[in-house]
Amino acid sequence: MVYKKFGYIEIDDARINETCDAFFKWKDLNTYIKSTSSRGINMPDAISEPMGCYCLDLLWNRGNEVGDATDPITNLKVEFKATSKFDGDLSSFGPTTVFDNLVFLRFNLEDNQLYIYDLAINSEELGKYPANKTQTIQNQKDAKRRPHVSLQKLFVDAKQLQPDIVFDIRRCKIIEDNRK
Repeated sequence: MVYKKFGYIEIDDARINETCDAFFKWKDLNTYIKSTSSRGINMPDAISEPMGCYCLDLLWNRGNEVGDATDPITNLKVEFKATSKFDGDLSSFGPTTVFDNLVFLRFNLEDNQLYIYDLAINSEELGKYPANKTQTIQNQKDAKRRPHVSLQKLFVDAKQLQPDIVFDIRRCKIIEDNRK
């Protein structure tokens, strides 16, 4: 299916099953590439974003919509950042990236699980965090650069966050929901 020409897409059971199947195809390809190269391939947003939307009851933004997802109740724009390296990440933010909420998607490839952290921070608040020893994320964005930061270090580790949701990709279902 081609989703490029739509605005909002609801991730229903059929779409999440299709996405989970795609995850295992990506994982097989990634394993092969890592066996012949020094690094694997990034997690495609066509896999990570629908999983995040499904678990958080968000609409997937395609076409000209701002952000990766939209909350259908509040209309807040959500930005997803995903990593397939469970023990570390490096996320980048474009100079014009604006969002109401940031969600970190942390894939555990060994257990075929997705850990979802709702960081409850908007792009303006995120801009105050350090990008390096001398500059904030916003300083770098103002200089038309793409700041690269570890969301795991800045938030998960620093604040000892537990995942809001754990999604079992093999069974295509939420197995832990810690939202209040």
